[in-house]
Amino acid sequence: MTITTEPATVTRDRNPVVRRAFLFGTPLCYAVLGAFHPMSNPEVNDPTTLWIGLHLVQLVLIGAMGYVFWLLVEGMDGRAAGLARALIIPFVVVYTAMDAVLGIAWGFVAREASALPAADQLSAQALLDRLLEPTASGYVLYFGAGLLLLVLSLAVVFALAKSAPVPALVLIAVGALIFVTGHAAPLGPIGMLLFLGGVVWTELARTRTTSAAPAAHDVLR
Repeated sequence: MTITTEPATVTRDRNPVVRRAFLFGTPLCYAVLGAFHPMSNPEVNDPTTLWIGLHLVQLVLIGAMGYVFWLLVEGMDGRAAGLARALIIPFVVVYTAMDAVLGIAWGFVAREASALPAADQLSAQALLDRLLEPTASGYVLYFGAGLLLLVLSLAVVFALAKSAPVPALVLIAVGALIFVTGHAAPLGPIGMLLFLGGVVWTELARTRTTSAAPAAHDVLR
């Protein structure tokens, strides 16, 4: 009699080095970015090079985070995995607009305003201050981006519920929850490092399961 079992998931990424470079490197880079991220938006006559540079890097990192979520549920069936895949593109688009694009625009406005005559700089600063005032559209964009990230992370957690250690899933969920409060230090790096810890734990557990799988394919006579 021949007994075979099929693995619960199918990993389509054939290069484990590339896979882990994205899985581990992206959250780590985001944690480092958060450690250098200024606590407040630049004002007129403030340095803007670091601010603009960090938000330019985010254009890449946010897309890479979308790929991280894709890899975590790669080959999985079920509603949670399907929901996660469906939310990746909306998350990348909305989060990029909310954080990277707005951050880059703010930095360039502050930089150009610093070159204006002193009298005009006061008006430019007043405009920047007004942009920080709460608005309905601002709330929708900010909380919408955070909600997408949180729901996407929870969908991944539920998709992995049967194949990953519970503590690893807790780290992913708690890390995402902390990160959505803001990516600047200290909460941003803390949240992303917790997320990274959960991803590393999940990936190593998956590797051990995959390594043990051949035993389930042995021919029993």
